Amino acid sequence: MEKPAKSNRGAIFGTERKHPTLSFLAPLLEIQKLDLLADAERKRSAEMPERETLPVVAAKLVEIDARLEAARADRALREAEEEELGLAVSQIVRDIEAAEVERYSGKRKNQDEAAAHNASQERLHEKQASLEEQEMTLLEAIEAIDERIREEDAARSANRADTERIEEAIRKVEKEVASELDRLANERQGIMASVPEEILSTYDRVRDQARKGGRGAAMLADGRCGGCRIKLPSLEKAKMLAAPEDALLQCPQCRRVLVR
Repeated sequence: MEKPAKSNRGAIFGTERKHPTLSFLAPLLEIQKLDLLADAERKRSAEMPERETLPVVAAKLVEIDARLEAARADRALREAEEEELGLAVSQIVRDIEAAEVERYSGKRKNQDEAAAHNASQERLHEKQASLEEQEMTLLEAIEAIDERIREEDAARSANRADTERIEEAIRKVEKEVASELDRLANERQGIMASVPEEILSTYDRVRDQARKGGRGAAMLADGRCGGCRIKLPSLEKAKMLAAPEDALLQCPQCRRVLVR
């Protein structure tokens, strides 16, 4: 009599009787392993030091721009003052020259008129010297402001270079993470068909709960839940071990799906 064909399901999932320690639901642990790797990748991206550094660099740029704006406004004000002084000096020079032309025009002046002319010219020269000194002080101040502007411009360029370097580092890791997540998702998709839908949905629901550490499944070994480490009562353990291979078993304490 011909022997019936032997099912290869046990060979696929490692559940042949000669391997009693392996479970039909063992692929669920492989899915969890992939999910944890995906969690680690997302965490690697989210917790990059560059993500904390970027706002600091951006804040420094705001400060630099504020200082640049203030320096340029200060320069514009000083430049306007210097221009005004320059016009005043030019006017005094013209007044002095006009007075000298009048003096030597041939018109005779008495002694008092000559003394008054000399005194007026002296006052004009003194005023000219004072204004030119103020003008020189303003020019020196403008030169100092220009140096400040050059320094801030250099700082701004360095800041932009830092920003671009940090953003490039973030983009690089994000690209790596996205590629790895795609790979893990594809591998997960290939395993999902071997796990009953009810069990997989329960696993996903438990895994998403707070304080589960992303683990929705745990190994049941030696009567203990591999997740919360609770030791199951003997009767509960016996019922679970006697349940069908594809039965949904959950830890009575942490509710993780148990894999025998």
